[in-house]
Amino acid sequence: MLKMGLPIGAVKNAIQRDGKDPGIMDLDPEKTLKSQTGAQEELRDTGVPLKDDPEYSKYFKMLKMGLPLGAVKNAVQRDGKDSSIMDLDQDKSVAFQLAKAKGGGGGANRGVRKKAKKKVRRKKIYWTPIDPEKVVEGSLWEMAKGIVDFRKLSFDHKEFESLFTEDMNPSEKKQKTSDDKKSAKKENVQLIDGKRSMNGGIILSRIKLEYATIAKMVNEMDSGDFDSTQLKALNEFLPTDEERGSLTGYMEKGKGSPEEAKEITSVLPECEKYMIAMLDVKNASKKFDAMLFKVLFDSRLDELVESIEVVKKACNEVRNSERLRKMFAM
Repeated sequence: MLKMGLPIGAVKNAIQRDGKDPGIMDLDPEKTLKSQTGAQEELRDTGVPLKDDPEYSKYFKMLKMGLPLGAVKNAVQRDGKDSSIMDLDQDKSVAFQLAKAKGGGGGANRGVRKKAKKKVRRKKIYWTPIDPEKVVEGSLWEMAKGIVDFRKLSFDHKEFESLFTEDMNPSEKKQKTSDDKKSAKKENVQLIDGKRSMNGGIILSRIKLEYATIAKMVNEMDSGDFDSTQLKALNEFLPTDEERGSLTGYMEKGKGSPEEAKEITSVLPECEKYMIAMLDVKNASKKFDAMLFKVLFDSRLDELVESIEVVKKACNEVRNSERLRKMFAM
């Protein structure tokens, strides 16, 4: 219209009538519209595709081998790289996609904020991956190859997270720690020497019987499946006179009902629980000695019989030795 000789004002009126910005006519006609209006030119991808990038190509090979995406991301993170790279388009370069995500692609995604992910710490799994090139034909690894299709593998995500991740929320962790301390304080009732109580607890943890059952067996002098070592240990941790006084005084609190007695006993360490169960067994130490003698009787008898046989054999050799007789005659 300008070349036809129409005035600039008439041309601007025509542009405005068509619903466009008449200010366009004030720009330099020898330059592009984008360069003068500040519009961003569309980015072009001139880089290496992500799947062929030397830095990330090995991870896409792991995907081709059938490893799940989560395991590959763990490997990326273990190598000190950003695991979200694996969510990008593998046919486009990393630089192009990162630039586009920052707003270089026209601003379509500009201003969109991703929801912050919950911070979790993955538990370490100590394994050594097998190099596919080193798998020998006919080996277990070669036979196992291809048995599981990881693309069709279904599993419970919540159960997987509960087994292999740990919540890193500081407030929850702090609350859990404080709750643990409260429960520990509640159960910290000790009536005997701490070291003796700890040693007794270690010994008793290996004996899978109720303390009331042990007390009944001792009272009836039934050694059951106990060996000599266990009987000696149980005898060693019978309450002394001083400990008996402390335990009896403590149990006075639960004389009201069996429920009360059970409740105050439940907060005691294992060694004290055992001692309380043995309080009603009369002559417990002597009964342990009798049980120990019974358990060791056969082995000790065999030792005596063996010694007697040696003496008898020596006597027979002395009596029947002709050389010894000749020496005496000389």
